[in-house]
Amino acid sequence: MRLRRKFPSLALVLMMLLAAILCGCADSAAETETPAAVPETEPVVPAEETVVSFLAMPENGGTIAGISTQTLLPGERTTKVEAVAAPGFVFVEWSDGEKNAVHREKRMTEDAEIYAIFEETDESTPALYINTADGKAVRSDQRTVGFTLTVTGLPRRYCLKEATGQIKTRGNASLGWPKLSYTIRLDQKVKLCGLGEGKNRNWVLISNHCDQSLMRNYLAFWLQAQMDGIPWSPDCRMVDVYLNGEYVGNYMLIEKVTTGPSRIDIENYEDTENLRADFLLELDQYANKSGEKGLTWFTARGYPYEIRGEDNITKARCDYVDEWVTSAWDVICDGNEREIRKILNVESVVDSYIVAELTKNIDCGWSSFFLYRKDGVLYLGPAWDFDLAMGNDMRLDDGSYRRLYAAVERGFTQQNRWYIELMEHDWFKKLVVERWNELWDAGLFEKLIEEYDRAYAMNYESFEHNFERWPIFGQRLNQEPDSIRALGSVEEHRGVLREWLINRAAWLNDTFNGDF
Repeated sequence: MRLRRKFPSLALVLMMLLAAILCGCADSAAETETPAAVPETEPVVPAEETVVSFLAMPENGGTIAGISTQTLLPGERTTKVEAVAAPGFVFVEWSDGEKNAVHREKRMTEDAEIYAIFEETDESTPALYINTADGKAVRSDQRTVGFTLTVTGLPRRYCLKEATGQIKTRGNASLGWPKLSYTIRLDQKVKLCGLGEGKNRNWVLISNHCDQSLMRNYLAFWLQAQMDGIPWSPDCRMVDVYLNGEYVGNYMLIEKVTTGPSRIDIENYEDTENLRADFLLELDQYANKSGEKGLTWFTARGYPYEIRGEDNITKARCDYVDEWVTSAWDVICDGNEREIRKILNVESVVDSYIVAELTKNIDCGWSSFFLYRKDGVLYLGPAWDFDLAMGNDMRLDDGSYRRLYAAVERGFTQQNRWYIELMEHDWFKKLVVERWNELWDAGLFEKLIEEYDRAYAMNYESFEHNFERWPIFGQRLNQEPDSIRALGSVEEHRGVLREWLINRAAWLNDTFNGDF
C-alpha cells in the first residue's frame, strides 16, 4: 500500500511564519535592552590589616621621605622611610627607639603612629650670665657665694632665667691664673644647656686658660664619650660666661664627676650606710686638701686616692676601701686573666688607656683620674683634665706626637700605674691592639677631626672674643713648648692641634700593629 504525505494548509503556514517573526523581534529587543543596575557594596577589609603612620614631631621639625602611611597585610614589613630635618632642626630618634634617620623595615602587629623626633639646633655659643648677691667677688675654692644664673642663646626649653645656686673657684695650679675655673651647685636640678642624660645640680666651668686652642679638654671628652667600654663620661660644651655683668671669657661647661642615676650610677656608703658598699675614687696627688688621711683619703701602692661622693665617711669605711683597692692591686700583679676579670672591668681599662695614649696625657696617673667599683667590679675612668695633653707640655718629648707614654716607665711619676702593670701581660696588650684596630676600622679618629672642625666653626667668634679679653698669645702660662708659645692666633692653634692629632693617630696605628 502506498503511503500518502500530509502537508499543512496555507493558513497554518502563514501563522507559523508570523509567529517566528514576532519571536525574533522580541529576542532582538531583549539583547539591546540595558540591564537593571546591581547595587554596589563596600569592599571587605580583612581584620588582619595593620595601618602604620610615620609623623614628624614637632610638625615643623622635619618631613618624612617615603610612604608616610602604610597598610600592611599579615606578615608584611613596613617599607623604609627617612626622617629629614628642617633648617634649624636636627633628627634625634624615632619614638619606637630606632636611632637611625632611615627607619628600618619592621613587622607590626597592630596599628601604630611612629614619630620622628626633631630638636632645634643651636649653631652658636650660648651665654651664661652669673650674678652674685651684691656683686660679691668669687675668690675662694672653699667658701661658696650665692648667685643667680640666666642662660640664653639656646632652644627655648634649655634657656634659664635667674636660677639660684652657689658658686666657688676650683682647681689646683689653675687657682693662680687670672681667668679662674668654677664649680657651681644649683638649688634645683636642671639639664643645663641640654647636657647629660638627666637633670642635676652639680656643674663645672673650666677656663682652659693654659690651652690656647681652648679645645683640648673638649676633644678628649668627646673621644671618651665614644668609647662604649667607659659606661659614663661627662657631657660638655663651650659657653660664653658673664660674671656680674663683665665678660670673663669662653669656658667649657661640663658635668661634674659624681654619683647619681644620670651620672656614675652606684650605691655607695652615703646611700646604704654599708661599709662594704661600692665607691667612687679620684687618684689625686692633691688628695690631702680634702681632709685627714685615713678618713677622706688613703694611699695604695704609694698613690693617694680620695673617696668621692660621700659626705660622712668614717675611718672604718676608709679602711675598707683602702684594703679592697690594695687587694685588687695584688690580683692584677699576679697576672691571671680569669682572676683579674672577676674584680676588674677590663674593657673600661682598655678604652681609657687608648684615650690616655692617643691624647698623650701627661697627668693620666697624677691627678683627676677617676675609678669606681660597681656591683663589686672596678672600672677605670672617666679621665679628667687634658689641658696639658696633645703636645701642650714641654716636659713630655717637647710636645712631640711620637713615643708611647701612659703605660711605659719613662722616669715620670705621672704615668698611670694601673696601665703599666696590666701592660706587662701579653693577653692585655693583645686586647689593646684588637680594640684599637676596631676603632680605626670604624673611622673613629677621622670622626674626631670632623668633630673638631664642627665645634671650631661653631665657636670661632667666641674664641676670638676670649682672646680679646685675655691677650695671652706668646706667653707661657704653664708648661707650653716653645712651638706652641710661638703661635699668635686662634687659627694657628687650631692648625697645629689638628695636625698633631692626625699624626698621633697614624703613629699609634703603625706602632700598635708593629713590634708593640
